[in-house]
Amino acid sequence: MLRERPRPFIYALLVHVALLAVLVFSLDWQSAIKPSTARKKAPVQAVVVDAAKLDSEIQRQKQIEDKKQREAQEQLKRLEEQAAEAQRKRKQEEQRLAELQRKKQEEAKRQAETERKRKAELAAKKKAEAERKRQEEEKRKAEAEAERKRQEEEKRKAEAERKRQEEEKRKAEAERKLKAEEEARRKAAEQEMQARLAAEQERLATQRRSAMQRMIDEYVVYIQEKVQRSWIRPPSSGSELSCTVEVRLIPSGEVIDATIVRGSGNPAFDRSVEAAVFKASPLPVPPDPEVMEQFRSLRFEFKPGAA
Repeated sequence: MLRERPRPFIYALLVHVALLAVLVFSLDWQSAIKPSTARKKAPVQAVVVDAAKLDSEIQRQKQIEDKKQREAQEQLKRLEEQAAEAQRKRKQEEQRLAELQRKKQEEAKRQAETERKRKAELAAKKKAEAERKRQEEEKRKAEAEAERKRQEEEKRKAEAERKRQEEEKRKAEAERKLKAEEEARRKAAEQEMQARLAAEQERLATQRRSAMQRMIDEYVVYIQEKVQRSWIRPPSSGSELSCTVEVRLIPSGEVIDATIVRGSGNPAFDRSVEAAVFKASPLPVPPDPEVMEQFRSLRFEFKPGAA
């Protein structure tokens, strides 16, 4: 590292010391004793001139020193940059050589693996060829044995087929008679079963319709009660008023429309009933999807205090 350049106060101190030395050595001590005023001014002027020159020389030396320091710093910076560049190139070369060595090792490994695979494939081919020949020989022997057994089986089957056909003829005649008797009994039983099934289906349908109607009536009461709880009586309506409202629902019970189909004669009362229907939404609906399909649109009478 370069030596740190002097601070400004050090330069000022050196300048004052130099000026003092010039003054001391420039004075004419013998002349100073004489009272002549003219001879006293000359040395002072010389000292001033010399001090100015000294200050100028000091400034010039300082500039030279600063320039040298800047050049030294620039030179040091260039040397550091060159050293860093050389270090970078050295590392790049080391990496290139290492990569080259790695590729050589991989290539050698690849060639060794290729040779190993080639030998393994050759050995496998030889083994496969020997196995193929063995299997072909076994196949030939098996085919010969199978052909012998096939011929024997064909003879046995031909004999069995002849006996089977004779037995089938006998059984066919017996089965024909049996089927005719069974068919007569089946038709009679089928007619009786159909009659019973029709009666049972009619009974179940009647029960289903009755149950559906009971469920509809039950949920209409639930809806009337909920609308009654949501209803706000208009000031101008009396307890004797009533109207019939038609409500359209979706499966979730949400009200999509409410219409007064028989008015009470009091418009405010009718509007309050419509508002109560929408306010009570969603309304209770049957859990049975089939019943709900018939429940999408319903009518009921709204009469205050009689839900």
